[in-house]
Amino acid sequence: MNDVGLEPPPLAPGDPSGSPRVGWKAALPWLGAVAVLAYLFWEVPLRDVWMAAQGARLDWFVPTVGIGILYWFLLDSWAYAYLVSRFNAPLSWSEARAMRGVTYLIAAVNWNVGTAAIVLYLRRFKQVPALESTSSIFFYENFSVLALVTLAFFGASSFGGEAEIQQIQGLSGWMLLAGVAVLALLLGSQPNWSWLQRLRGWALFRSFRLTRPRDIAILLFIRVSYIVGFLAAFYIGAHSFGIEIPVSLALASVPVVLIAGALPITPAGLGTQAATMLFFWEDYGDPAAIVAFGLVFPIALTTARVVLGLPYLSELRRLREPD
Repeated sequence: MNDVGLEPPPLAPGDPSGSPRVGWKAALPWLGAVAVLAYLFWEVPLRDVWMAAQGARLDWFVPTVGIGILYWFLLDSWAYAYLVSRFNAPLSWSEARAMRGVTYLIAAVNWNVGTAAIVLYLRRFKQVPALESTSSIFFYENFSVLALVTLAFFGASSFGGEAEIQQIQGLSGWMLLAGVAVLALLLGSQPNWSWLQRLRGWALFRSFRLTRPRDIAILLFIRVSYIVGFLAAFYIGAHSFGIEIPVSLALASVPVVLIAGALPITPAGLGTQAATMLFFWEDYGDPAAIVAFGLVFPIALTTARVVLGLPYLSELRRLREPD
């Protein structure tokens, strides 16, 4: 699972245990990270980045990461407890926490198997068919996208000025309209065109067919709360590195930073987030400090997630046992 919770695809085929496999494809993001880091250190010398990292306010940064990771863990597991119980099978909050803890451990080895681990967990321990759980996850991830583009649009609208921010405003506005329109088409029964009816009947959209207004309100609230937590963490974390970004710029740029980190180019957004921050924040802090924060933050999050996942090692062992 990536920083923002946008889940990547799928199970690796052909594994008799059903566990996601680690092969040459798992190495590709690390090669991407090497390329991105080479670019960053060409733009900003590594020595300067190292010095900037040493000068960070750890008394701000460490508590921000610690509180943030616990907040996201509890909130996301609550969301999955509600989501799975609503559309698939009963799942308690403690079981959902165990599921997320397992995915944190797996992601430390292979970052791009978030959905695979959840699907496998639900199939193994809750007997939920893979297509059903995938439908629920896909339904949930729609709210991640909607929350991101909504915050980006309002942030860019309040910040204004720079051409790049205006581009974010325009793009996020159109994405928001398109997202709401697509969601309305999938949730509703009109128009009743034959091709649209067939589309609504696909297994992937099973959760869309079962949803109620209350589900939308709860899940959208959770995703907005989740991403607002990231906004706060980025804002406080940036200031701990001496980067004085305005709140409105954080609103406009952090969703883009999170999306950059979700791309399967590098593991955990290592390098891609730093490059995106450097692009948007270069007028508000020392470039070395921006790159330092952009590199330290995802590493700190990954480390904290592994620590948080350690109590669920026994669940991981159970998951990896052959059927």
